[in-house]
Amino acid sequence: MQQVNILVAFMAIFMTLTLAFDISSQSNFVAYWGQSSAGSQKPLKDYCQDSSVDAIVLAFLYQFPDTKLDFSANCRTTFAGSQILHCPEIAADIKQCQSNGKAVILSMGGAAGAYGFSSDSDAQKYADTVWDMFLGGSGSQRPFDDAILDGIDLDIEGGSTTGYAAFVAQLRSHFQTSSDKKYYITGAPQCPFPDAMLGSTLDSAWFDMVFVQFYNNYCGLDAYPQGFNYDKWDSWAKSQSANKNVKLYIGAPGSQSAAGRGYVDASTLSTIANEVRSKYSTFGGVMVWDASQAFDSSSWGTSVSSSLKSGASNKKRMLGMVPAAPVAVRTANITAGTLHARLDLVEKASVHSSEGDTFGFLIKAKSTDLPIQRGWQMHIPLPA
Repeated sequence: MQQVNILVAFMAIFMTLTLAFDISSQSNFVAYWGQSSAGSQKPLKDYCQDSSVDAIVLAFLYQFPDTKLDFSANCRTTFAGSQILHCPEIAADIKQCQSNGKAVILSMGGAAGAYGFSSDSDAQKYADTVWDMFLGGSGSQRPFDDAILDGIDLDIEGGSTTGYAAFVAQLRSHFQTSSDKKYYITGAPQCPFPDAMLGSTLDSAWFDMVFVQFYNNYCGLDAYPQGFNYDKWDSWAKSQSANKNVKLYIGAPGSQSAAGRGYVDASTLSTIANEVRSKYSTFGGVMVWDASQAFDSSSWGTSVSSSLKSGASNKKRMLGMVPAAPVAVRTANITAGTLHARLDLVEKASVHSSEGDTFGFLIKAKSTDLPIQRGWQMHIPLPA
């Protein structure tokens, strides 16, 4: 009975963990949302109900350190006596997205913003502000109330290059204080290497994902294969990046009107993405500008995402796997009826099977009730 109680409690935890953004995947589809690029856009929650989308990037926090946000008519109210948007409906949508396993990230910058830091100190102070307004801190004016975003994106296309590495470092110092939530730092450089605005920051600061904009430039998707320069970004990721496991994304326009150049149809992009994935371990998926262009008037986004996911390697998961090199461990003390126990979940542990290395979950449960103190261990494979 004790084993049954523990496993019932665990499965409740396990089901919540499986609905989560997987940064290690090579088939993620990330969409920017908030600028109504196609002329109009659906509410955030509508895109998060689509299984094609794995992460949403909110665009934009377009002015800083004097904070101004714009989500193109999806939020119009402000805090009393302030210019800062207050968006309870988007807050509810963010929570819905996250419950559906989507990561929601806020992008700072953009092509038309007015932003920048005067010094590293200025940047560090604003990192504290961002932590309190949008992430795990506490501030008096939180645009999304108690909704906690999953990270910050830097789409820096103008102004000075000063302070961004210090900004990222300060944010990461806050991330380290949170043991129960994973936060991400992402960047969106132009494809010419090195990027004029983010190049030095990408070299010195820790980024989890980089959404390279392969459009509006000579090195874009329309130049594939000769002029397409993913190889240079791959070399940077492996040799220069502070995070040698950083994931690179092919940034693409979601329709002909989404960019000045670089658009390719869904079939062509799918072919390019699958060829890049087969050659480069740094590949993480596709980023699209933007959700309204990719989904609202065509099946472009659905087609690209479907191809990504169907083409991904899906090794068969097996029971009875032997754990090695755990990626993350989560611990919980639970009460199941009258039984008290500690659960250790080795999340996405690298394991060995007859079909080669794959991933799974190792669960260790031990009763904390004296004098029982019995322990159990089992392996759960990820769904195939």
